[in-house]
Amino acid sequence: MIMKDRGGQGGAEYILLFAAIIIIAVAALYIYSSYFKVSGNETVEVKLTITNIGPSKSVFIYEANNTTGGGSRHIISGDPGNYFFLLQPGSSRTFNLGRMSAGTSFTIEGGVGDPRRGADDLKGIGQVGRWTLSIGNQTYSWTIRGPFDYRKNPTGSVLMSFSIAGGGGSPFRFTADQAQVRGNVSR
Repeated sequence: MIMKDRGGQGGAEYILLFAAIIIIAVAALYIYSSYFKVSGNETVEVKLTITNIGPSKSVFIYEANNTTGGGSRHIISGDPGNYFFLLQPGSSRTFNLGRMSAGTSFTIEGGVGDPRRGADDLKGIGQVGRWTLSIGNQTYSWTIRGPFDYRKNPTGSVLMSFSIAGGGGSPFRFTADQAQVRGNVSR
């Protein structure tokens, strides 16, 4: 005589279902953790674009300094700036600040105008510039009004500080703080 045993079959189905749930949960945790994992050698491209949004041509200046671990020194991974350049209205110039990794802190100081130039627009009087920082595929913009004069206190420059906080994948998260500079921070 053949017995029809159906009682044990339901228990086996529950065990298989429970095992599938565990496998799915482990896979989801692995994907989640790998998204937020930051390796020590992961880097991101950092660029600065300066645009003349003023009414006429003017002179601009920027300086990029690495502040990781305290202190302040020019960045060495790209163009640190610290020189004057002329931009026509509506035109832009992009500077490669290099590849930076999570944990990197840096500042960008900017000014509109050169006090040694003769005309008011070249001195930055009535002029405005837009600074746009690209970290990976994220951007952050701010405006600076002239005039900039490194011989005066305040200088008229603006100092922005950034810290690449990491986060894995792209884009990197970053933080920004803005402060009006009351003295010449570029020494």
